Amino acid sequence: MFALRILGRFISSSISRWRAGRVWAWRTLIIGPSQPVDGDSVACTKALLNHLRKMGKEAYTLPTLTMHAQIEWVLEVSDLHPACLPLAGRRLTTRNLQQVYDAVIAAWKPDEIILVDGPASKLGFDPRGVPLFTIDHHMEGGPRDDGEAYIQPAPATGCLLAERFGIYEPILAVSILTDTYWLRQNQPSKAIEALALLRKHGLDDEQLIDMQRRLLVPKDPTIIDAVRSCQLRHEGEAVVAVLSEVDAEIHRGVMAQLGYYFRHICVVRGDGYVSFKTTDQRLSLRLLAERWGGGGHDNMAAGRLRSMTAAAVTQVCSEFLSTVRAV
Repeated sequence: MFALRILGRFISSSISRWRAGRVWAWRTLIIGPSQPVDGDSVACTKALLNHLRKMGKEAYTLPTLTMHAQIEWVLEVSDLHPACLPLAGRRLTTRNLQQVYDAVIAAWKPDEIILVDGPASKLGFDPRGVPLFTIDHHMEGGPRDDGEAYIQPAPATGCLLAERFGIYEPILAVSILTDTYWLRQNQPSKAIEALALLRKHGLDDEQLIDMQRRLLVPKDPTIIDAVRSCQLRHEGEAVVAVLSEVDAEIHRGVMAQLGYYFRHICVVRGDGYVSFKTTDQRLSLRLLAERWGGGGHDNMAAGRLRSMTAAAVTQVCSEFLSTVRAV
C-alpha cells in the first residue's frame, strides 16, 4: 500500500510538471527580490531549490540583503553557492548583491535566473546577460505567461509553484501562511486550496505544526521603545509613524503593534522605506505605493522615499491620510 501511494504521488507530480510545460535549466540560480525579503520569497526559493535538486539539476541561491529572525531557519548554508560564502554574514546576508553574484558567476555561471515573488525591477543586481524568468503574484504590470515571466493573481507565489508548476515541497506552507497572515488576508479560501494540494502531496500535521512554531519567535523588546520614541500622528482609525530606526525587524514589529489599535497604518523607516497597510477591503493602497516607487497588494504595499527629507515625509504621510479619509 505504501509503495502504491509513493507511485501515485510520483505519477501525479509527473503529470503536473508535464502540464506546466516548463523546461527547467540545468544550472539555475533562484532568488527572491532584493527587498522586501519575506516568508513568501524565502520559502519559494527553498522549495524550488529542493525541487530542482531532486530532479538532478544544479541549483543555488544568493545571500539576501536582510533576513528576519522569523524566517532565517528556512535557508541553509548548503543552499548558497560556495563561491559566495566568504561574502555572506552569519544570517546568510550581504551588503552587496552585485559583489556576491559576480563571485558566483566567476566560478559557476547559471543557465538561467529564476526570480520568485517580485518583479524584474527588484532583482537587485546586473545579471550580466544571464536570462531571467520571473514567477510572481503581484499584479502591478498585469498578468503574463510567456518565456520571460509567469505572473498571475494568487494569495502567494507559493500557490503558483504548486498549482502551475507542480512543486509540492512542504516548505511552501510558510509562503502561503505568511503572505496571507495566517489565512486572514489575501484570498484565504484560495490559499486553503493550495494548502490542501500540499497536504495531498505529503504535507502532514507534524510538519505544519513545526513550521508555525518556528515562525512564532519572540519579538525584540526594542520594538516597544521604537513605538514610544517615534513621531506618531493618528486620526480616527488611521495612524502614521515615522521611525528613526532603519532595522527591518523593528519596522515590522512596529507595524504589528500598531495593528492592534488602528485599521490604516503608514510607517516610514529611517532609511526612507515606507509601509502601507489597511484592513478595509474598499481601499487599495497599491496605487499609492506605486506613486512612491513601490507596489504590493491592495491591503499591504510599500514604497520608498528618494530622500529622507521632512518635506518628503510630510507629503507621503499626507497622501496616505487623504487616501484613507476617502472611504
